[in-house]
Amino acid sequence: MLNFTVITLFPDMFTSLLDHSILKKAQEKNLIAVGLVDLRDYTTDRHHVTDDYPYGGGQGMVMKPEPLVAAVEDIRSKFNSARVVLLSPHGRVFNQQHAARLAQEKELVLICGRYEGVDERVKSFIDEELSIGDYTLSGGEPAANVVIDAVARLIPGVLGNENSAADESFSNGLLEYPQYTRPEDFRGLRVPEVLRSGDHQRIKQWRREMSLRLTRERRPDLLAKASLSREEGNRLLTVESRVYVALLHYPVYDKNGQVVTSAVTNMDIHDIARSGKTYGIRGFYVVTPVKALQKLALKIIEHWEEGYGSQYNITRKEALALARIRDVLDDVLIDIERECGEKPRIVATTARPGGNRTSFPELRDMLLKRTQPCLILFGTGWGLTETIISQSDYVLQAIQGPTDYNHLSVRSAAAIVLDRLLGRP
Repeated sequence: MLNFTVITLFPDMFTSLLDHSILKKAQEKNLIAVGLVDLRDYTTDRHHVTDDYPYGGGQGMVMKPEPLVAAVEDIRSKFNSARVVLLSPHGRVFNQQHAARLAQEKELVLICGRYEGVDERVKSFIDEELSIGDYTLSGGEPAANVVIDAVARLIPGVLGNENSAADESFSNGLLEYPQYTRPEDFRGLRVPEVLRSGDHQRIKQWRREMSLRLTRERRPDLLAKASLSREEGNRLLTVESRVYVALLHYPVYDKNGQVVTSAVTNMDIHDIARSGKTYGIRGFYVVTPVKALQKLALKIIEHWEEGYGSQYNITRKEALALARIRDVLDDVLIDIERECGEKPRIVATTARPGGNRTSFPELRDMLLKRTQPCLILFGTGWGLTETIISQSDYVLQAIQGPTDYNHLSVRSAAAIVLDRLLGRP
């Protein structure tokens, strides 16, 4: 049995939750016990004062240390193994993993803060601080209710079906799949055929796929810690990510800082297309306004897609199928918007130092959200012009090695960037 003890100024706030449903049954079966301690019982003045003005001035009142520490020490004297938790916005954000950990305790003490918070010295007498989210409550009582409910349902015997807790949202790091019950057809909205098929393997696969899809759309932050198979991770980070790459030959700088059009090279097209195929990008654009260079690029692509190269090396054919030739960057943006239904976020890359840069982990998180397609720009010559960079939504942090030498080929830089953003951890 897990004993909860709640230190609060308002014990009556817990009556409704504890006297109904699952928590009521859990207490009746002696799986949990909940004791409510009125903090005012530990005051020493006749007015039972539990708060005072803050040192240094400021708004509001602060909970005094004497009654809180007295309550904690009294409870510890009765329960030697008690774990004391202060519910506070300063604490780590409470989640399913915290709930599972606390469910292993025998004695759990929850302190409900009030007013502007508790005297900092109280924290020397507790074990940890927890917050139930990034918002402001009138006090810790609603948070304590949340913790009790989340922890209690993980204790064996509390739920009627022992498998229920394992299937719920967050139990495996993902949101739960959609649920349906009778009737089969409600106002033209039908239960998915797979759930009526009786094929348990198909149902299991469908539910997993729905969990992945819902998590990606609504809580992509959970995916970083979720337990995914290699196939699931690859699918989430690549095929569905809607990432495009553009190699700009104009406008770019030469070594003297002049805006020029650079030459199209066989190796750049080959290697970036192969990297793009490896990491699952949706398209690779070669951007140059020079018709002769466009003709050269097209000749290279056609050789591997339709000519002798398509029979000689089938994998090269698959990679080069990603390549598309456009005159200017605006043509690329129009093309992507037409294909995806919305404009892409533009991410510029540069080896030049300075300015506000987006880190690789930050951009990777953005890609997981999949709110828009993303176009990553690489510059040939001596890099993208400041005009292009200023038009971009993000500028990616520079790739840096342990030396001062910083002259990677654009195809090497593209491979590193794609691996950091789309590769498996």
